[in-house]
Amino acid sequence: MSATESRAKLVQASKKLLADWQQTRENWRDENARRFEQQYMAPLEANIRSAVLAMERIGSALEAARHDCKDSSEPGP
Repeated sequence: MSATESRAKLVQASKKLLADWQQTRENWRDENARRFEQQYMAPLEANIRSAVLAMERIGSALEAARHDCKDSSEPGP
């Protein structure tokens, strides 16, 4: 699986997780829910954003490396 595909899967899964969490929060409104969100969900969301950015950078670096290593005599896109 490529870095781009992996990034897309992570983004899709995180969107589902956050949507499911929002739905849960509509019914779970006590102090425990607030603490859970503060202790787990907020840091997780920030970590996912960081991971997605890192995966974008890795994908770009891999693409540049492929381009640089490609034999100039090979035709290709």
